[in-house]
Amino acid sequence: MENPYLEKVYDLAKELNTAKGIKVILDTVADYMPRVIDAKYCSLFVKNPSSGELELKAHNHQNIGADPFIHIGAEQESIMNLAISGNSSIMIRDIEEEIGFENKDKYNTKSFLSILIKHEEEIQGVLNLADKISGGFTKDDMLLASIIGELLGALFVRIDLSNI
Repeated sequence: MENPYLEKVYDLAKELNTAKGIKVILDTVADYMPRVIDAKYCSLFVKNPSSGELELKAHNHQNIGADPFIHIGAEQESIMNLAISGNSSIMIRDIEEEIGFENKDKYNTKSFLSILIKHEEEIQGVLNLADKISGGFTKDDMLLASIIGELLGALFVRIDLSNI
């Protein structure tokens, strides 16, 4: 292939095709998506079918801690909560200039993607990507992450998510 971007997407698709179970699929997305779009961090939240709340199910962070950039409490300001409240995925190139959030020390850049995972119009989860290594996220990055989000949304409504 002449396009390394497409090669990385193809590698992700192959890994997903051989994944044994939903937990492995989620871990694969959290592991591969940063490599595909040149990001440092990825977290994947899935709606708990019993409580209706979003729960962290996969990530590639070394020490995730209580980071407000990925915290799901509705009372706390976060990019993910902005996406949920606006019912729309968000691409942020500079969190300080665009939305007034202070950049955390662990992030080298101020870029962030929060992609809603939906089935029809109901939010099933959120895919977060942060710290694009080569600068800010692009529309192509957002499109690729959104495609993965659409596929996950279709998957989530067809399987039992209560055991992950």
